[in-house]
Parts: sequence; C-alpha cells; structure tokens
Amino acid sequence: MGLGRIGRNIFRILYKRDDVRIAAISEIADTQALEYLLRFDTVLGRFPDEVSIKEGNLYVIGRQMPMISEKDQPPSWGDLGVHTVIEATARSRTRAELERHLAAGAKRVISLAPPRDSFDIMVVMGVNDQKLESRHRIVSNASSTAHSLTPVLKILHDAFGIRRAVFTTVHSYTSQHHLSDVPAEEKRRGRAAAENIIPQESRSPRMVVELLPELAGKVTGSAMSVPVRNGSVVDLVCWYEKKVTPTAINEVLRTAAASDRWENILKFEVDPIVSSDVAQSSYSSTFDSLATMVLGDRVSKTLSWYDAGYGYAHRAVDLLERFAELDARRPAEAAS
Repeated sequence: MGLGRIGRNIFRILYKRDDVRIAAISEIADTQALEYLLRFDTVLGRFPDEVSIKEGNLYVIGRQMPMISEKDQPPSWGDLGVHTVIEATARSRTRAELERHLAAGAKRVISLAPPRDSFDIMVVMGVNDQKLESRHRIVSNASSTAHSLTPVLKILHDAFGIRRAVFTTVHSYTSQHHLSDVPAEEKRRGRAAAENIIPQESRSPRMVVELLPELAGKVTGSAMSVPVRNGSVVDLVCWYEKKVTPTAINEVLRTAAASDRWENILKFEVDPIVSSDVAQSSYSSTFDSLATMVLGDRVSKTLSWYDAGYGYAHRAVDLLERFAELDARRPAEAAS
C-alpha cells in the first residue's frame, strides 16, 4: 500500500521472486505518473525490465498485478488473495487504522513508518527479531534511522556498558521536503531542502528505548536534512562504564559484523567512504571504522552510514520472510 520511495524500492526487490507474490498495489496517485516513476528513478536508475500500467493493472515480466485506488478505506484484501499488507504510504498510522486492513481480509500488516501508538511488536532485525511470533498481526518496521543506530548501540552497550548516548542523524532529503521555501506547520521543514541544512526533531529516541529498554533514560538525539539525494549517516557519541580505545571499539564492531547474528545487517567498512558510496546498500548500517574517535578513555564518537530507502526496504522483506517461516512452523507445532 503506497508506491512512493519505499514502495518502489520494495517493488524492485520483489517483482521477480516466485516465493513472494505481489498480489495487488494500492496507490491513489495517477497511474501514468506512477508508471513513469517506476521506469525512471533518479536514485535507483532505469527499471531493468519492461513495465506498464494499463486498464487498472501493472504488467511486468509477464505478470499482472491489480492497481487499486481507494483513498478512504482499505481494498478488499481477502478477495485479492492478500496475506500481508505492507503499509508504505510514509504516514504514521494508529493501531485502529491498521486494524482496518485485517477487517478487510489481510492476516498481517507491516507498517513502514514510525508508529503513532502501540503495535504488537516493533522490530529491528538483529536487535529484537528473536521476539517475533506468528501471532503478531500489527507490526512496525521502526525507521531507517533505528535500523542503522540500534545495532551499533546494542553491540557497544553489551561490550562496554553505555551510561548515556547522544546521536545526530544526517539525512538525505526526501519527497517530504521542498525545493523552494513554502509555508509549513514545521517551519524549518518548509525551507528549500536542496539549499539548506535543515534541523528536525527526531522520533528515533522513543523507538530506541522500545527496542532497547535497558537504555531507557540514557539516549537522546536529533536529526537534520542536508542537500544530498541519497546516503545518510548517524553520528553517535557514547559515555561508557568501561574504558575504551578506538581499537577496542572497532574490534567489537568488526567481530560482530562477521557473526551470524549481524550478517547482511551490519557492515564493517575499512575504506574512506562518503555518502554516495552506500547508495543501494542493502545493509541496515555500515560502520565507518576510520571515523572512530575517543575522548579520554570513556567517551567515543562513531559514524554509521545507510541508504534510508534501499536498506530499509530490505529489512521489510526480511520481516516477510521471517514471518513466513514462523507461520509454516506453527501448524507443525500445534500438531505435535
């Protein structure tokens, strides 16, 4: 549901797969405009296959997918054969709003926006995905910042004990920003994104505490958007219980990145990269080992890069796959 920036990323990841079928796409925007944006993408490049939208259906590699345009209520997901709705409209929804998808026949909803109230579970892969259960129906995929930040926080806290942490997320600008100054409820967000560094409130501290309750009262943060089309970074400063050195911090992250738990989630980078070098990276977080700094022996500063669209979309697909495994296991467990 939603074929914007994140929705188009997910579509590109899934459209050729046989084990996951895109049963329908719900989007209220003009279909010809959607076809054009699928074919030509400034960040992702041209679509690799022929794609078209005709007579209410999207066609690609010989497959037909119904295009639904219902603004005020969910489509009849059950009639369309939909099991899981990926809510990718970029709007934070209430639980009641998401439950309407279940009433319309879906079995599960995965929301790709920061939640407005309680979900069955909020998940960041590698951090708390071991808590996933087949019974979970209303699921939050947190935010791209949370996926970049919390793995590093978790690893550093387990190794050295974080007393407090402050982070700044430096975002590439998105469709929620503007090319010229316009009136906006958040006055700074209304300023021209391609011409300014724009400070913004971050919703990530609240998500971090939900994902890592042991850090409650110890983490705060802010965000800013910069004139970059893709590639974002989390600048993290931590105070520790134990003594640290740049080598100790880097080795903890390096060995973690090589473990099964953090495979495909955390990448340990040894080269001098910049923001464009993580474009279309499927990792949640790319730890910049060359940027690690220490003040005294109990304070560190680290950088973690990420592609806020492509990496985040891959984590949504990971959720689909994990739930498929859990759902398949549930009947067998019930039988035993």
